[in-house]
Amino acid sequence: MLRLLAALVLLAPAALAQDTLLTRAEATDYRATSTYADVTAFVERIAERPGFHLTTFGETVEGRALPLVVWGEETTEPEAVRSNGKLRVLVFANIHAGEVAGKEAVLMLLRAMAAGEHAAWADSLTLLFAPIYNADGNERLDPRNRPFQHGPVDGMGTRANAQGLDLNRDFVKLDAPESRALVGLFNDYDPHVIVDLHTTNGTIHGYHLTYAPPLHPSTPAAIDRLLRNHWLPDVTEVYKTKYGWDLTYYGNDKPEWGQPSGWATFDPRPRFGTNLAGLRNRVGILSEVYSYATFEDRVLASLRFVVETLDWAHAHAGAVRSAVYAAESEPVVGAPLAMRTAGRWVEEEDPAPVLLGEVVEEPNPHTGEPMYRRTDAQTPTAMPVLGRFAFGEPVAAPAAYLVPADQEEAVERLRWHGVEMEALAEDAVVEAEVFTVDSVRTAERAFQGRYEQELVGRYTSATVTVPAGTLVVPVEQPLGRLAAILLEPRSDSGLAGWGLIGAEAGGTYPVHRVTDPAAARRLIGAE
Repeated sequence: MLRLLAALVLLAPAALAQDTLLTRAEATDYRATSTYADVTAFVERIAERPGFHLTTFGETVEGRALPLVVWGEETTEPEAVRSNGKLRVLVFANIHAGEVAGKEAVLMLLRAMAAGEHAAWADSLTLLFAPIYNADGNERLDPRNRPFQHGPVDGMGTRANAQGLDLNRDFVKLDAPESRALVGLFNDYDPHVIVDLHTTNGTIHGYHLTYAPPLHPSTPAAIDRLLRNHWLPDVTEVYKTKYGWDLTYYGNDKPEWGQPSGWATFDPRPRFGTNLAGLRNRVGILSEVYSYATFEDRVLASLRFVVETLDWAHAHAGAVRSAVYAAESEPVVGAPLAMRTAGRWVEEEDPAPVLLGEVVEEPNPHTGEPMYRRTDAQTPTAMPVLGRFAFGEPVAAPAAYLVPADQEEAVERLRWHGVEMEALAEDAVVEAEVFTVDSVRTAERAFQGRYEQELVGRYTSATVTVPAGTLVVPVEQPLGRLAAILLEPRSDSGLAGWGLIGAEAGGTYPVHRVTDPAAARRLIGAE
C-alpha cells in the first residue's frame, strides 16, 4: 500500500512541487477541494519531514488505500504506539465527502507541525491523522452534491461511500470496508480521544462551529463530565477570546424524528462514531463547521478547533487519561444500561440563548444554483435546549452472554469490534436468562442496506444446555459496555436492531444471559 501512496506523488498538483506545500483549496483560492491524489501526495511529502510517519489502515470499496499519519512516536507499529505512555488522539475527516473542510484543515495542520509549530505537543501526545476517510466518495466531485453549501464551487464529493452507505451510520453493523478499517484502527492503536470532523447544513445559526460529546446515556460519567464541564467549555472560551468566533453544542431548531421544538442535538445511538467512542470508554468529540460560512472560513474554523482541542489535550493529558481510566474501571456487570434511547431528549436547565443567524443567497458560478453565505448577524433566541438523552428502558448488564456459533453475522461483528469471547470446549449446563420474543416489528423500508427491527418480549430464568462451540462473551472486559449494547435484544442500535441476529415471534432470542459472575467465570475456565 505504501508503494501505491508513493506512486500517487507523481499525480500531485504543481503546488506540491514547491518548498511550500499548498493544499488544493489554497492553490485554487478555495474554489476546489483536494482529490485523493492530492491528499496522498501531500502526506507523502509531510512524511519526509522528521517526526512524521505514514502508513495505511485499510482500503475502500474501490481499493483506495486509506492514509494514516502518525506523529509523536518513531514508528507506526500499533504496539509501540500503545506502549509509549502518551495520550493518543485520532483526528479523522471526510467521513461525508461533501463535508471537506476538515480534510483541508488536517493537511494544513500537518504542514504547520512539519514547520515546527506545536512541537510541545510531543511531550504528552501521540497524534494519528486520517484526513480522507471516505476516499471513494471524495472522487465523485460535483458542485450539486451539497445544495446551498457555500462552495467549494468547483464541486465536492458525496455523502455516501461507493456502496451507497453513510459511513456515519455504519459503526455498529460495519457493512462497509471503510468502517471495518476504522474500527480496526480503534482496536490496533486504541486512541484515548477520537475527533471526527464534519460540516452541518441544518438550521441557519450564528456559530462558525458546533460540537458534541458522546450522546448515548450509558456513556461513562467521567467522560461526559470531562467534556461538558471542562474541555468543551474551555475551548469555547479560548476560541471566542482568540478568534472572536462563537461555538456551542450541535443542534437544530426544526423538529426532527418527532422531538419537540428547540435546539435539539442528534441521535444518541452508537451507529454514530463519537457515540461509539463513548461506549468503548473513550473520549469522542464531534466537530461540525457551518455549511453556509465560506469554504475558506469553514477550513479555518475547523483548523482552529482542532488546534485548540489538541492544545487542551496537551495541557490536560493527565486529566484525560484519568477520565478514561475511570471509565474503564467503572463496573458494568449488574449496572443498568440504556436500551431505548432515540427520541428521548432531555431539556437542559437554564440554557443560554441560542444565536440564530442570517444568510444571503449567491449563485454558484458554474451551475447558477443558489448558495447561502452567512452574515455576521446574530440574534440571541431563548428556546429549549435538548442536548442530552434520557436513560430509556434500563437493563442490568449480566456477567456474560452466550452466542450460538451459528450466529455467524453477529459473531463476525463482535470480532470486528474487538470484543473478547471464548468458545466453549464442551457442552455445559447453566442457569441463564432467556428472552422470549412476543413480536418482531420490522421496518417496511431498508435503511442503510438493512431492515431494522425491534424485538418485543421478556426475560425468564431457565436451565439451558449450551453446546460446545458456543461463544461466551464476558461483560467484565475492556469492551464489556459495548458488548452488552450490541447483544441485548431490546437495544435500539444493537446487532438485533440491525437484523444481524434473527428471531421470530413466539420463539426465543438465540443469545442468552448468564447473570452469576462465578458461573460466567467457570464457563471461560477462569475459575
